[in-house]
Amino acid sequence: MAAPYLQQALIEFELFEGFTPEEIREIIESSSLKELETGEVLINQGSANDMLYILIEGELAIVLENDNTQISIPIEVGECLGEMSLVMKQPTSARAEARRPSVALCIPEASFWNRIMKTQKGVRNLIGIMSARLRRSNHSLIKRLEEQLKYQHLAKELETAGKIQAGIVPDGDKLLLNRPSVDAYALINQAREVGGDFYDALPLDDDHIYIAIGDVSGKGMPAALLMMRTFTSLRLLAGNDPGFEGVIPSVNNMLAGNNDDMMFVTIFAGVLNVRTGVFRYVNAGHNPPFISLGGGEYRLMDLPADTVVGIVGQSQFCISELRLNPGDSLLLYTDGIPEATNSQKIMFETDRMEKALNGKPHTSMKSVVQSLEKAVGAFVGNAKQHDDLTIMGFRYLGYRFGGNL
Repeated sequence: MAAPYLQQALIEFELFEGFTPEEIREIIESSSLKELETGEVLINQGSANDMLYILIEGELAIVLENDNTQISIPIEVGECLGEMSLVMKQPTSARAEARRPSVALCIPEASFWNRIMKTQKGVRNLIGIMSARLRRSNHSLIKRLEEQLKYQHLAKELETAGKIQAGIVPDGDKLLLNRPSVDAYALINQAREVGGDFYDALPLDDDHIYIAIGDVSGKGMPAALLMMRTFTSLRLLAGNDPGFEGVIPSVNNMLAGNNDDMMFVTIFAGVLNVRTGVFRYVNAGHNPPFISLGGGEYRLMDLPADTVVGIVGQSQFCISELRLNPGDSLLLYTDGIPEATNSQKIMFETDRMEKALNGKPHTSMKSVVQSLEKAVGAFVGNAKQHDDLTIMGFRYLGYRFGGNL
């Protein structure tokens, strides 16, 4: 950059307000120019410094780092940096780096003291620059703290929501404990603090047990809220409709009536008559279960899947009927199981599920469910999962007179 153009540029800068052209020329003659590429560091934090730097072209940033917190303060054309280390005779307290190709004027310490700080105007101008930067620094710090507080508040809310959600879903280790006609067990491994998966098992009366599993589209808090609406609605409606004909249609109409975000739920749910073994169920867009007849091998059920719940009001849902004999079992799951992915981006899929379920004999549904969970975990390894993993199994043991209270 030619000296006349540089001199004209400095005249416009705040630091040199009131300086004569001759004074500015002398400062330029004692100084040098430094060109910086994007990302190049001009000043390292903690280093000794013997220069005052003035940004002539481009954009710099002062980066303050402490206790995992980073604050970035922009430095624009005409501003200076490095003055605090010169004044305090201490190492630099921050890093300065180029945000785009830049040019800085490097004024030696001797020229800083003899040609700038020996004049009243130089001291006044520098104090004004430092005060303005301090205000910007405080603003950036306050903004950063506000963001951290908001994040901490949100994290606390998510933690609370997760606890509420976990409290709604029944304990998978205590499902139907007082119902000797059924052996049941379930688990959820959530990918986030809150999620959209759920399962449920609830005695409706002495003869009927309601069973459900579901998966809400989407992630995070919206999915969790829709999950809780769906869960509670299913429970309330199932309790008043042991035949189960109107349960899923009613839930569908309720959700579809206020669904601007077009979120939906897949559900496999039904009611088991423990006296007769008849299981009446609806598969609303959900993954088909695995079934084991008489304690034999698990096989994927071949059954139709109705439309998902919550998109189109007044949709029709088909009731299917299955007669279970003592020893028959169903294994329900959400799509996080077959879609669990390892580090090579390979999914677990239903073939591996079937192999895991039939790998060894099981004496309880807890053993069945946990063996599948273990197989998925071994397959996935350390790969990050983005979907909840939910499994529920129940085995019909047959009606026992007087034992279903």
